[in-house]
Amino acid sequence: MKKRLKRQRRCDAKLAKRAEAKRRKADVAASTKAAFHSKVNAMSSEARDAFFVERGARIEARRRETAERKERRRAQLSSAYGLTIDCDEDLTTTMERERWGSLMKQLRAAYERNCKTTAPFKMSFTRMSEAFEEQMGRMNAGWENWHVVRLGKTLRETAAESETTAKSLVYLTADSERELREIEAGKTYVIGGFIDRNRHKGLTLRKARELGVEHARLPIGEFLETRGAPVLTVNQTADVLTSFLERGDWGEAIEAVVPARKVVKIANRSNEADAKIKDAERARDEDEDEDEDEDASPTADDDDDAPTSTDGAPR
Repeated sequence: MKKRLKRQRRCDAKLAKRAEAKRRKADVAASTKAAFHSKVNAMSSEARDAFFVERGARIEARRRETAERKERRRAQLSSAYGLTIDCDEDLTTTMERERWGSLMKQLRAAYERNCKTTAPFKMSFTRMSEAFEEQMGRMNAGWENWHVVRLGKTLRETAAESETTAKSLVYLTADSERELREIEAGKTYVIGGFIDRNRHKGLTLRKARELGVEHARLPIGEFLETRGAPVLTVNQTADVLTSFLERGDWGEAIEAVVPARKVVKIANRSNEADAKIKDAERARDEDEDEDEDEDASPTADDDDDAPTSTDGAPR
């Protein structure tokens, strides 16, 4: 009985809070509307006509922008280039549950970057565990409306569908001996949704071999010498792929994403490329610093709360 009363009180409090928020919203709307009419009524006839013409133009411009944005997002689902983030339960249950929040932020960042690019991937997520999906809904409200394909199956089940499907998958893993040289239409590049902090090295390579799918690593070492192993988050790995599609150059794509503070030496880069990429590097660093403030790491070698890698691709 006590538990039932306690639940009822919580429910009543929630409903009361919701009603109060609704009332405040209505008050603000009424106040805004009154101020608008007061402003318009104080105008001369000519000024009022000019005001409404300008206002109509702004509204129309916003409508066009919204329609264009929706069209760009729809175009993602028809892209010839596939990008799957492996959120299988075998990965998310292996990592510490406290890291789930960081991974979910990275999923959101990867999605948002894919929405803005002129060269989007057809992004998909493998089936998530019930607990992970529930927390995903709390962390990324409205993610059900993202323009991504929710496969509803694990990567293992996807690879087992047919030999053709298995051959189309390329698992990106830092431990692979093969370097990714091209991004091919019709292929789906898989990023492991996993934060290991050096505790589970080789996990994604083992998984790729078990599934019998192709695997590769990003060619970061060819272009950058970094302080220790370059640590890229899931979204940064996706960003390198997207930047390559945009630029057609691995060097520029990698340099634009890897935080400049982690780079000791940059090979094969011209002065022109320096000027071209400088602003992008600064912007990436600022984003990284914000992430680190939220997810501070206990050691200098374990920063960014990211999957540890020897070439930037998640393990």
